[in-house]
Amino acid sequence: MRTKIIIAIPLVVAFTFVIFGLAGGGQRFAQAAEQQARESLNINKNANEAIRIDLAKDLKKKQDELDRREELLNSREGHLHVVEQEIDKKIEELKRVQQKLEELVKFRDDLEIKNLANLTKAYSVMAPAEAAQRLKAMDRAIALKILTALKPKISSKILASLDAPTAAQLTEQLAKRPME
Repeated sequence: MRTKIIIAIPLVVAFTFVIFGLAGGGQRFAQAAEQQARESLNINKNANEAIRIDLAKDLKKKQDELDRREELLNSREGHLHVVEQEIDKKIEELKRVQQKLEELVKFRDDLEIKNLANLTKAYSVMAPAEAAQRLKAMDRAIALKILTALKPKISSKILASLDAPTAAQLTEQLAKRPME
């Protein structure tokens, strides 16, 4: 056991010298440790640099994707703007057509009122039997308009000149008609 202790003591002393740099080999050990620390730092720097490069690549990919999406959105926005302008043009065109149609409807209504007024004058001076004969032969809607426009005294004489079934039908239709 003593021999083991005696052998271990110089090793402990040598190790202590190496650790504390008391022996000439301690400086070499310190330099080797320093070199290893530098290499470890370089490895860490290289690893960090690799991580930074990977992050930069990922960021570049993401930025490229965002740029591509932005370009696509800008393209779609431009297309939507063109479509919106076309829709606005069509709306304006439809408004002009609607205005023209309203003018034509008013013109037709005015013309119809004028024609009805002329027909009413003509039927009011006709003999009731002659007026009855003509009203019986014409379209019911027109006959009803004429009878409605005539003064009640004249329309009653014309209805009296019609055969009973026709007079009854016209009277029913006149009664069902809304007041104008």
